[in-house]
Amino acid sequence: MNILIKNTTVLDKNSIYHKKKVNIHIVNGKIKEIGNTNGDSKSKIIEDKNLHVSPGWFDIGTRLTEPGFEILDTIETLSDSALKGGFTGLAVFPNTNPVVDNKSIITSILNKSKNCKADIFPVGSITVGAKGSDISEMIDMYKHGAVAFSDGKFPLAHSGVMSRALRYTSVIPTPVINHPEDMTISESGIINEGKMSVYLGVKGRPALAETMMLTRDIYLCQYNNSRLISHMITTSESVKLIKSAKRKNINISCTVSFHNLIEDESVLKNFDSMHKVLPPLRTKNDSNALIRGLKDNTIDAIVSNHYPLNIEDKRKAFFDAKYGAISLEYMFAILNTRLSGKLELDILVDKISNKPREILGLEQITIEEGNKAKMTIFSPDIEWTLTEDDIKSKSGNVPYIGEKLKGKVIYTINS
Repeated sequence: MNILIKNTTVLDKNSIYHKKKVNIHIVNGKIKEIGNTNGDSKSKIIEDKNLHVSPGWFDIGTRLTEPGFEILDTIETLSDSALKGGFTGLAVFPNTNPVVDNKSIITSILNKSKNCKADIFPVGSITVGAKGSDISEMIDMYKHGAVAFSDGKFPLAHSGVMSRALRYTSVIPTPVINHPEDMTISESGIINEGKMSVYLGVKGRPALAETMMLTRDIYLCQYNNSRLISHMITTSESVKLIKSAKRKNINISCTVSFHNLIEDESVLKNFDSMHKVLPPLRTKNDSNALIRGLKDNTIDAIVSNHYPLNIEDKRKAFFDAKYGAISLEYMFAILNTRLSGKLELDILVDKISNKPREILGLEQITIEEGNKAKMTIFSPDIEWTLTEDDIKSKSGNVPYIGEKLKGKVIYTINS
């Protein structure tokens, strides 16, 4: 590998070159020189209009479908999707078949992903089978490579189990990840409880379900002196709760799904099942509060909520269609397009590169001479239209095919 990136603006808050325009020469997977370098005669040159480079992007909570659901995606095709969208690393949730609840499956995933283009970091299940009752072999999984613990798509309802999980992880450098939603309140709700659920005549999922469980999790995190990532918050009230907890120095971080930043419940007015996702799309006021939460660092990271599905499960009637969309390949572009003028580019990039690694406690990737080249090269100005050819996943549940976007990944390096 011999690459010269010309006239690129560095976006990396941990680098001395942050927001500076430089040339970067990469040789044999390492950054050899940054500055006015012209590389050498063997260098492959990368240049484009308004070129930017950042540490390779990282996603938390990506759906892993191998083992058990390889018809939707394999580890390899998931990796291809990641690299296409600028992601060099993924922390993958444990809801496979079998569930990632022991050291053997952790080891298997790491072995299968050794030769993948993107780095795969397994998240171990908190409970056996992700069933929410018996604590899994958390310490063993940590020793064999688990970077965090979560029951993934299932909110952990049992307060005692949640408290014990936080207590166990207080002695190891890994956080617990939980999506806060009390399902005894949400029950069979389909979309956000509000004007749109009334308009469509469907049962809603109250914002209260989220804030109640989030309040519980904050108290348990403080009580056990542990680390918690509240995953994919959606409401303005949740932003207030997280902000208050951080002011009290409670060790809590949080993420937001990109869906909840760019859309609100009004997109569902025509029963478009392709936009049927979890957590549910809330109100415009909630979306604006989430954006403000990113700007003031209440919200730490943006996640793709990448969820491969059989396309036939999305073509059903709205009530019967499954929740979820794939998004790794285009998440940056749609965020850059929809949030233009609302969220600064350097904040957006930080929330998908440095911050996800930081809240997981992983080694930071920094653009400095001598470091490994793990970086995303992109232009925020390129205009393009998303087509099916841009999707590397084996699944096709993409809500935005045909949409004109601004901002594109040009090259992803993961050495």
